[in-house]
Amino acid sequence: MMQAKLLDVRDVTKSFGGIQALGGVSFDVYQGEILGLIGPNGAGKSTLFNVISGLIPVTSGDIVLGGTSLVGLRCDRICELGAVRTFQSASLLIGMTVWDNVHVASLFRPREHYARESAADCTARAIAFAGLQDRVNAVAETLTVGEQKRVELARAMASAPRLLMTDEILAGLNSTDSQGILDMLVQLKDQGMSIIFVEHDVRSVMRISDRVVVIAQGRKLAEGAPQEVARSPEVIKVYLGGRYAQNH
Repeated sequence: MMQAKLLDVRDVTKSFGGIQALGGVSFDVYQGEILGLIGPNGAGKSTLFNVISGLIPVTSGDIVLGGTSLVGLRCDRICELGAVRTFQSASLLIGMTVWDNVHVASLFRPREHYARESAADCTARAIAFAGLQDRVNAVAETLTVGEQKRVELARAMASAPRLLMTDEILAGLNSTDSQGILDMLVQLKDQGMSIIFVEHDVRSVMRISDRVVVIAQGRKLAEGAPQEVARSPEVIKVYLGGRYAQNH
Protein backbone atom coordinates (compact mmCIF):
# COMPACT_ATOMS: atom_id res chain seq x y z
CA MET A 1 0.00 0.00 0.00
CA MET A 2 1.33 3.45 -0.94
CA GLN A 3 2.55 5.58 1.93
CA ALA A 4 1.47 9.15 2.59
CA LYS A 5 2.57 11.85 0.19
CA LEU A 6 5.63 13.79 1.40
CA LEU A 7 6.53 16.08 -1.52
CA ASP A 8 4.20 17.64 -4.07
CA VAL A 9 5.80 19.40 -7.03
CA ARG A 10 3.01 21.33 -8.74
CA ASP A 11 3.36 22.72 -12.26
CA VAL A 12 6.84 24.14 -11.58
CA THR A 13 8.42 26.36 -14.21
CA LYS A 14 11.82 28.04 -14.16
CA SER A 15 13.01 30.52 -16.76
CA PHE A 16 16.40 32.17 -17.12
CA GLY A 17 15.69 35.22 -19.23
CA GLY A 18 14.11 33.87 -22.41
CA ILE A 19 15.22 30.29 -21.77
CA GLN A 20 12.76 27.97 -20.05
CA ALA A 21 14.68 25.34 -18.08
CA LEU A 22 11.56 23.77 -16.52
CA GLY A 23 8.14 23.86 -18.12
CA GLY A 24 5.24 22.82 -15.89
CA VAL A 25 6.84 19.85 -14.13
CA SER A 26 4.59 17.99 -11.67
CA PHE A 27 5.19 14.84 -9.62
CA ASP A 28 4.83 13.46 -6.09
CA VAL A 29 7.19 11.70 -3.72
CA TYR A 30 5.79 9.41 -1.04
CA GLN A 31 7.19 8.59 2.37
CA GLY A 32 9.73 5.80 2.33
CA GLU A 33 10.15 5.50 -1.43
CA ILE A 34 12.99 5.98 -3.88
CA LEU A 35 11.91 8.02 -6.89
CA GLY A 36 14.34 7.77 -9.79
CA LEU A 37 14.68 10.95 -11.87
CA ILE A 38 16.34 10.50 -15.25
CA GLY A 39 16.72 12.37 -18.51
CA PRO A 40 19.28 13.52 -21.06
CA ASN A 41 21.97 16.08 -20.22
CA GLY A 42 20.37 19.50 -19.97
CA ALA A 43 16.92 18.05 -19.26
CA GLY A 44 16.52 20.16 -16.11
CA LYS A 45 17.25 17.61 -13.36
CA SER A 46 19.77 19.74 -11.46
CA THR A 47 17.61 22.84 -11.94
CA LEU A 48 14.73 20.94 -10.37
CA PHE A 49 16.89 20.07 -7.37
CA ASN A 50 18.01 23.70 -7.12
CA VAL A 51 14.44 25.04 -6.94
CA ILE A 52 13.30 22.38 -4.46
CA SER A 53 16.25 23.10 -2.15
CA GLY A 54 15.85 26.87 -2.46
CA LEU A 55 19.12 27.63 -4.25
CA ILE A 56 17.18 29.39 -6.98
CA PRO A 57 13.56 30.66 -6.96
CA VAL A 58 10.81 29.11 -9.07
CA THR A 59 9.27 31.25 -11.80
CA SER A 60 5.83 29.77 -11.13
CA GLY A 61 4.21 26.75 -9.53
CA ASP A 62 4.46 25.38 -6.02
CA ILE A 63 6.58 22.90 -4.07
CA VAL A 64 4.98 21.50 -0.92
CA LEU A 65 6.83 19.39 1.65
CA GLY A 66 4.68 17.78 4.32
CA GLY A 67 2.01 20.42 3.88
CA THR A 68 4.39 23.41 3.92
CA SER A 69 5.17 25.37 0.76
CA LEU A 70 8.92 25.72 0.17
CA VAL A 71 8.55 28.53 -2.35
CA GLY A 72 10.34 31.66 -1.18
CA LEU A 73 12.07 29.98 1.77
CA ARG A 74 15.81 30.15 2.40
CA CYS A 75 17.98 27.05 1.96
CA ASP A 76 18.62 26.69 5.69
CA ARG A 77 14.90 26.81 6.47
CA ILE A 78 14.18 24.18 3.80
CA CYS A 79 16.92 22.00 5.30
CA GLU A 80 15.37 22.45 8.74
CA LEU A 81 12.00 21.38 7.32
CA GLY A 82 13.66 18.15 6.15
CA ALA A 83 14.68 18.50 2.48
CA VAL A 84 18.41 17.97 1.84
CA ARG A 85 20.45 17.47 -1.33
CA THR A 86 23.88 16.30 -2.39
CA PHE A 87 25.81 17.73 -5.33
CA GLN A 88 27.40 16.19 -8.43
CA SER A 89 30.83 17.04 -7.03
CA ALA A 90 31.22 16.55 -3.29
CA SER A 91 31.03 20.03 -1.76
CA LEU A 92 33.07 19.37 1.37
CA LEU A 93 34.51 22.01 3.67
CA ILE A 94 38.17 22.11 2.66
CA GLY A 95 40.70 22.10 5.48
CA MET A 96 38.23 20.50 7.87
CA THR A 97 38.10 16.90 9.04
CA VAL A 98 35.44 14.32 8.29
CA TRP A 99 34.09 14.84 11.82
CA ASP A 100 33.87 18.62 11.40
CA ASN A 101 32.19 18.34 7.98
CA VAL A 102 29.48 16.07 9.35
CA HIS A 103 29.16 17.92 12.65
CA VAL A 104 28.33 21.19 10.87
CA ALA A 105 25.44 19.44 9.13
CA SER A 106 24.10 18.17 12.46
CA LEU A 107 23.54 21.78 13.51
CA PHE A 108 20.91 22.19 10.77
CA ARG A 109 18.59 19.46 12.03
CA PRO A 110 14.92 20.18 12.76
CA ARG A 111 14.68 21.66 16.24
CA GLU A 112 12.70 18.74 17.69
CA HIS A 113 15.71 16.46 17.12
CA TYR A 114 17.91 18.41 19.53
CA ALA A 115 16.10 17.05 22.58
CA ARG A 116 16.40 13.44 21.38
CA GLU A 117 20.06 13.37 20.35
CA SER A 118 23.05 15.64 20.85
CA ALA A 119 24.91 17.03 17.85
CA ALA A 120 27.95 14.93 18.78
CA ASP A 121 25.95 11.70 18.99
CA CYS A 122 24.20 12.52 15.72
CA THR A 123 27.58 13.12 14.06
CA ALA A 124 29.04 9.87 15.35
CA ARG A 125 26.00 7.88 14.22
CA ALA A 126 26.10 9.35 10.70
CA ILE A 127 29.83 8.70 10.34
CA ALA A 128 29.39 5.12 11.50
CA PHE A 129 26.53 4.57 9.05
CA ALA A 130 28.80 5.76 6.23
CA GLY A 131 31.61 3.43 7.37
CA LEU A 132 34.04 6.28 7.94
CA GLN A 133 35.02 5.64 11.57
CA ASP A 134 38.66 5.06 10.55
CA ARG A 135 38.74 8.36 8.60
CA VAL A 136 37.08 10.56 11.18
CA ASN A 137 40.19 12.77 11.63
CA ALA A 138 41.17 12.83 7.95
CA VAL A 139 41.06 16.23 6.25
CA ALA A 140 38.48 16.49 3.47
CA GLU A 141 40.87 17.02 0.56
CA THR A 142 42.88 13.88 1.43
CA LEU A 143 39.89 11.57 0.93
CA THR A 144 39.30 9.39 -2.09
CA VAL A 145 36.36 10.21 -4.34
CA GLY A 146 34.44 7.28 -2.88
CA GLU A 147 35.08 8.49 0.67
CA GLN A 148 34.03 12.03 -0.26
CA LYS A 149 30.71 10.74 -1.56
CA ARG A 150 30.23 8.84 1.71
CA VAL A 151 30.88 12.05 3.66
CA GLU A 152 28.22 13.75 1.52
CA LEU A 153 25.73 11.08 2.56
CA ALA A 154 26.83 11.23 6.19
CA ARG A 155 26.30 15.00 6.19
CA ALA A 156 22.87 14.56 4.68
CA MET A 157 22.00 11.97 7.33
CA ALA A 158 23.26 14.23 10.13
CA SER A 159 20.75 16.91 9.15
CA ALA A 160 17.91 14.41 9.79
CA PRO A 161 16.11 14.76 6.44
CA ARG A 162 12.73 13.43 5.50
CA LEU A 163 13.63 13.91 1.83
CA LEU A 164 17.11 13.24 0.42
CA MET A 165 17.93 14.37 -3.13
CA THR A 166 21.08 12.79 -4.59
CA ASP A 167 22.50 14.40 -7.73
CA GLU A 168 24.67 11.89 -9.64
CA ILE A 169 26.23 10.59 -6.46
CA LEU A 170 27.68 7.58 -8.33
CA ALA A 171 29.63 9.75 -10.79
CA GLY A 172 33.33 8.90 -10.82
CA LEU A 173 32.98 5.83 -8.61
CA ASN A 174 34.17 2.30 -9.31
CA SER A 175 31.74 -0.59 -9.12
CA THR A 176 32.58 -1.43 -5.49
CA ASP A 177 32.10 2.14 -4.26
CA SER A 178 28.93 2.50 -6.33
CA GLN A 179 27.42 -0.63 -4.81
CA GLY A 180 28.29 0.64 -1.34
CA ILE A 181 26.42 3.90 -1.98
CA LEU A 182 23.42 2.06 -3.44
CA ASP A 183 23.28 -0.18 -0.37
CA MET A 184 23.30 2.92 1.86
CA LEU A 185 20.42 4.49 -0.08
CA VAL A 186 18.33 1.33 0.21
CA GLN A 187 19.04 1.21 3.95
CA LEU A 188 17.89 4.83 4.32
CA LYS A 189 14.71 4.01 2.42
CA ASP A 190 14.12 1.03 4.72
CA GLN A 191 14.42 3.44 7.67
CA GLY A 192 11.57 5.49 6.20
CA MET A 193 13.46 8.19 4.32
CA SER A 194 12.22 9.41 0.93
CA ILE A 195 14.84 9.75 -1.80
CA ILE A 196 14.93 11.39 -5.22
CA PHE A 197 17.72 9.59 -7.06
CA VAL A 198 19.19 11.43 -10.06
CA GLU A 199 21.73 9.31 -11.89
CA HIS A 200 23.03 8.68 -15.41
CA ASP A 201 23.58 5.01 -14.57
CA VAL A 202 20.12 3.97 -15.71
CA ARG A 203 20.53 0.36 -14.59
CA SER A 204 21.16 1.47 -11.01
CA VAL A 205 18.14 3.77 -11.13
CA MET A 206 15.88 1.02 -12.43
CA ARG A 207 17.23 -1.46 -9.89
CA ILE A 208 16.58 0.48 -6.67
CA SER A 209 13.74 2.87 -7.58
CA ASP A 210 10.11 2.25 -6.69
CA ARG A 211 8.98 4.70 -9.40
CA VAL A 212 10.77 6.61 -12.15
CA VAL A 213 10.12 10.06 -13.61
CA VAL A 214 11.69 10.97 -16.95
CA ILE A 215 12.15 14.59 -17.98
CA ALA A 216 13.41 15.94 -21.29
CA GLN A 217 13.82 19.55 -22.36
CA GLY A 218 12.44 20.70 -19.03
CA ARG A 219 9.17 18.76 -19.27
CA LYS A 220 7.95 15.47 -17.82
CA LEU A 221 8.10 12.80 -20.47
CA ALA A 222 6.99 9.73 -18.50
CA GLU A 223 6.27 8.45 -15.00
CA GLY A 224 5.65 4.99 -13.65
CA ALA A 225 7.14 1.75 -12.41
CA PRO A 226 10.72 1.15 -13.64
CA GLN A 227 9.68 -1.71 -15.92
CA GLU A 228 6.91 0.38 -17.52
CA VAL A 229 9.17 3.39 -18.09
CA ALA A 230 11.93 1.22 -19.55
CA ARG A 231 9.48 -0.18 -22.13
CA SER A 232 8.05 3.21 -23.15
CA PRO A 233 8.80 3.77 -26.87
CA GLU A 234 9.09 7.52 -26.35
CA VAL A 235 11.54 7.14 -23.45
CA ILE A 236 13.61 4.64 -25.42
CA LYS A 237 13.73 7.01 -28.37
CA VAL A 238 14.58 10.15 -26.42
CA TYR A 239 16.83 8.78 -23.71
CA LEU A 240 17.42 5.07 -23.14
CA GLY A 241 18.27 3.97 -26.67
CA GLY A 242 17.87 0.63 -28.31
CA ARG A 243 20.76 -1.10 -26.54
CA TYR A 244 19.15 -0.72 -23.10
CA ALA A 245 15.80 -1.97 -24.43
CA GLN A 246 17.39 -5.03 -26.05
CA ASN A 247 19.07 -6.00 -22.78
CA HIS A 248 15.89 -5.62 -20.73
